Formats: sequence, structure tokens, C-alpha cells
Amino acid sequence: KPFKLNAPDNAAIQMRAEVLSYINKHPHSFLIVTYAEAIAENVVTKSALEKNTIEARVGDALSIEFIADFLQDNHFTRTDFVFEPGQFSIRGGIVDVYSFAYELPYRLEFNGDKIESIRSFDPITQLSEKNLHFVTIIPNIQNELSKHNTEPFFTFIPEKTLVWTRDLGYSLQYLEDNLALLKNNTVTDGDAEMELGDDPEVVLNTFEAITSQIGQYVNVEVGTKSFYSDAKPYLFKQKPQPSFNKNFNLLAENLKQNSGKKTQSYIFSDSAKQVERIYAIFEDLSFKKSIQRDEIEFSPVYISLQRGFVDEDLRVAIYTDHQVFDRYHRFKLRKNFSRNDAISIKELYSLKPGDFVTHIDHGVGRFGGLEKLNVNGKQQEAIRLVYKDNDILYVSIHSLHRIARYTGKEGTAPALNKLGSTAWSSLKSKTKKKVKDIARDLINLYAKRKTQKGFAYSEDNYLQNELEASFIYEDTPDQLKATRDVKKDMESSSPMDRLICGDVGFGKTEIAIRAAFKAVNDSKQVAILVPTTILAMQHYRTLSERLKEFPCKLDYINRFKTSQQQNETLRQLEEGKIDIIIGTHRLLSKDVKFKNLGLLIVDEEQKFGVASKEKIKSMRVNVDTLTLTATPIPRTLQFSLMGARDLSVINTPPPNRYPVTTELHTFNE
Repeated sequence: KPFKLNAPDNAAIQMRAEVLSYINKHPHSFLIVTYAEAIAENVVTKSALEKNTIEARVGDALSIEFIADFLQDNHFTRTDFVFEPGQFSIRGGIVDVYSFAYELPYRLEFNGDKIESIRSFDPITQLSEKNLHFVTIIPNIQNELSKHNTEPFFTFIPEKTLVWTRDLGYSLQYLEDNLALLKNNTVTDGDAEMELGDDPEVVLNTFEAITSQIGQYVNVEVGTKSFYSDAKPYLFKQKPQPSFNKNFNLLAENLKQNSGKKTQSYIFSDSAKQVERIYAIFEDLSFKKSIQRDEIEFSPVYISLQRGFVDEDLRVAIYTDHQVFDRYHRFKLRKNFSRNDAISIKELYSLKPGDFVTHIDHGVGRFGGLEKLNVNGKQQEAIRLVYKDNDILYVSIHSLHRIARYTGKEGTAPALNKLGSTAWSSLKSKTKKKVKDIARDLINLYAKRKTQKGFAYSEDNYLQNELEASFIYEDTPDQLKATRDVKKDMESSSPMDRLICGDVGFGKTEIAIRAAFKAVNDSKQVAILVPTTILAMQHYRTLSERLKEFPCKLDYINRFKTSQQQNETLRQLEEGKIDIIIGTHRLLSKDVKFKNLGLLIVDEEQKFGVASKEKIKSMRVNVDTLTLTATPIPRTLQFSLMGARDLSVINTPPPNRYPVTTELHTFNE
């Protein structure tokens, strides 16, 4: 991929450096996909690449000071956290560096002057990905380009390389037409500036040069017309995958014919679920006597291909699942990491003057629009930010990752920060400290939960099957999946912590009833915690109705019961005579004692305050917990998304369910 003229693109530089570095190190095992414009552009010389490259190996003696000096000399930027190529950070004995030669940054851990471990890590989560033994740190090779240290890309490629080209004549003609347009442009990069008009060969090779360079290698052309006159033609007996249009009888017949012709059939898919689905469809067809299952032979390959084909010479038929199911093929592109909270170009143009934005170094300011500035004779676009006392800050659009749209309490305008004051940095450090405190508490709680041995419930018995069969409605697919997930969690020895998220009337309560009864079957008690007295009564009625045929004692506790009634309920609970107790905050009181609590179900968790949640936490260190909600609060949802809690979402409404309608009426007597 060629560099953009004017603004160098870090992602392009990174990929280009990665390729050059790889060819240099593995000259006999590489596969490169490129096009005419990209190979027309000269690259950094081998010697310049090697001179500016540092290699690090586990066990090597290398000082942190040397690495810091090398990185700064090679224009790496020191930051607090590394998130894009060309950045590094040092924290004690840990050096994080984002080389231009690998798609993930490296984390080097030192013990004195010795490298103890090297790991790649995800720049978004900052979590380690995999251990590495040896890494190469390459700087921005664009900085090394000058009239004297560039050479054609082909100098990197060894002699006996096989070059495949498609429509070579057309590609080179297109390049020749474009060379004339590029001659009057200027390539700029920081301090370096090259006039293509004066010396176009510095950066771009001519049509003739590329033709002769490609001609040095063993060349295979693909297409209907050859560029070279002395080419030898070869014919391949290949045809595209037949169109089955989701007709599995047709597919089965085709696979049967392939077996008869001694042609091996393969179905390519990157999803094991899709392959299982194909097997299930064939089983179903054989059950209906449409086909003979044992006559259908194919091998699954768990890789995604764009299109299937049949090769008669090799006797192979390669089919893809997305063509079989008549679906769009989704490409999996390489991850390009970027800051999640960084402002995007789209967002930038949606900002209006006067909107509040936050700069990571300077705090909250007002957006003052985009302006074109003249910097050293060159026009650059910058964002104008207005701070307290009308101080102005210009931010280059290349530093978009440093600003974000301000998010805060609606309806209240934030106080603007003063440029140069310490208020913003002290607020950031206070916030970091608070976040660390919360994180420490959470880590302690969840570490405690993970190490605790929970109760592993036995598999479903006949009573459980009876209860589920007595459900008068048909389960929705999501309900079935959520029920399976809950049972799997309960049957494992680790304490369950699952959030079930689904709209009103989607069947969350039925899942809770099944989980509660599963616990009761193993002689455990269940506490159902609800935010309101009315909801406690509603649940009591629902559960009483569902469990009336089963050996299970229910009760509830709320403020409408007299003290005497409450004491009697608590006594029976402590003695283990009550299997399921439903209650409001009253269940969190100190006088509530269980004989053998096995499951805690929290309904509408978002309505409980922080103090109540702290009490719930202490109750449930090794107790299975099931949380039901229609509207999870951000904290609960974040817990689920980051994996601290398991999440089941019920998206499918029951058949014929009326939608929830919300109406606004004016007062009418």
C-alpha cells in the first residue's frame, strides 16, 4: 500500500514496515499481495532499515535508558498509555512500545538490566495477549526516506521468487497514466520535503523500470491476455461453486455425485455452528426419507473463503457455507486499534460552535470551529478550543485522539478550565485514585467469589421436568437458551453470577421460578429480593400458582405483615421450614437468618441503592446469584460486558405479545 501524499498514515507505515521487516528476516517464506502503485514507490534501503532496528530477546541484557534514548532518537512519542504505532511508555521496570513492525504493541518487563518477559497486549484493554520470546522494534520508516536512502521494493525480494500478476499490461498502463499527474505534486513528511517535479525517480519508479524488475523473476500471469509475447499458456479445469439456493436436496445430490466421481468434497466455514446446522439438516432430510445419509460425504474446514470452486484436475470440490445458505460473505479485516473515546471525523463535523469538548491534557473547553492556519508556509486545518478567560488553544486534526465530546450531567453547563492551571491535572489524579479504589474493592470481591467453592447442583430430576412441562406457554428461543445457561452455571462448582436482561413480559420470571425450584430440589433455600411491596406480593402469587402441585413451601416478608407474623416467618426460615422467601429490603436486615441459603434472585437490581447492594454483596460471596432486569444500569451492564458477570439477553418476545405503549395525557377529571 503506498503512502498518502501530504499526511502520513501510521497504519499504512506500520503495515509497510511490517512487510519489509518480515521479508528481510524470512527471505524464503513469504506471500505478499500488492498492486502497481504500491510497488512503484521506492522503499527505505535494507541498510537504513537494519541500522534503525532494535531487537529484544528474553534474557538479553539491555538497559531501559538505552531503549528510551533509541526510541526518542527515532521519533517515538512518550505517553502514559500506548495505543498507536510510534508511541512508548515507561512505568518502573515495564516498557510498553508500539513498534511499526507488528499489529499489537509489546510489553517488555525488566529485572534490572535484563529482559525477564516480553508480551504483546491489546492497546484498548491493556491486557496481555500472548508471550513472545523475541521481538523487533522498528521506527517510522517514512522518516528515513530521502534522496539517498531509498531503493526499489524489488531489491528486498530474493532471486527465485515467483511473481503472480493479473492483467499486468492494464495495471502498468494505469500507472503510466498516473505518473504524469503525480509529477507536479510534493511529498511532505515532517522536516523532509521532496519535489517530485524535480526528480520523480526518487520516490516513484517508471513504467519501464517496473517492467524490467518484474521480468527478472519467474512470472505467472493470470487472465485472458498475456503481457509478455513469449508466454506459455496453461489451462486449468476449474469452475465456480454451483448455486444451491438453500436447496439441501440439491446439495445432497451434488455431494453424492462428487463421491461417485471420486471427487473429495469440502465445506469451508469459520463457524462450527453453521457446520453443525448442515449436519442437522441432512439428518432431518434422511429422517424424512428424502436422502440416504450414509451416501453423503463431505469434510468440514473451519476457514472462511470468499467463493467456492470445483477443480476437476485435483478432483476437489470446495464449497463455502455462505454460498450454500445464500448469505453475504463477511470479511474479517485486521483490527485497527484506536481509542474508543477519541472523537471521529464524523463527530467532529457534527459539533457546533459553543459545544463543550474535553482535551485530555487541558480539560473542558468550548468548541470554536475549524480554522485553516499557516504553519511554516503550509496550510493546516486545526480545531479552535476556547478556555476560561477566552484563552485559545489550537489542536491539529492529526491529534483528534486527544479530544472527546464532553459528557456530563444533562441540563448543567460544566465549568471551563483555565489553560496552564493545575486544576485539571489534580481532578484527573483524584478521579484515577477513586477509580483504583473502586477497582480494588471489586477485584477483592470477585477474586473471593472465584476462589470460593460453590454448591454444584445435581442434574434435572423428574420434578424439574414436570414443572417445566406445566408451563402453559411455549418457550421462546432466548428463554430456552437463558434457562440452559442458568442450569449450567448452577451445576458447576463455581458460584453463579448471571444477569438476565429482557423487556417486560419476555419471560424472565419463569426462568427465575425454574432456577428457584432447581435449588429447592437439592434442599437449598432461595431468597427473592424485590424493590417494592407490590412486586413482592405479585411474585408470591405467581410462584404460589406455578408451584402449588409441588412439595415446596413459599412465604413472603414485607412491612404489611405484623411483627408477630414476621417473627414467625423468620423462625421458620432459620429452621429451614421455608424453601423460598420473597421480600423487599427487609430481607437484608440483620435478624434474617437462613438455614441453608443456596440461591439469591435479585429482581430489578437498578432500584436498589448502593448501601443495599453492599449488603447483598456480603450475602452472596459463595451463594449462586441471578439478577433480572429490563433496564440494566451502566455499572451492571459494564460488569457483564467485561466478563465479571455472565449475561443472558432475552430479545425475542412471546408470540402475539402486545407491545408496551407509553402515553402522555394532560390532567382530566
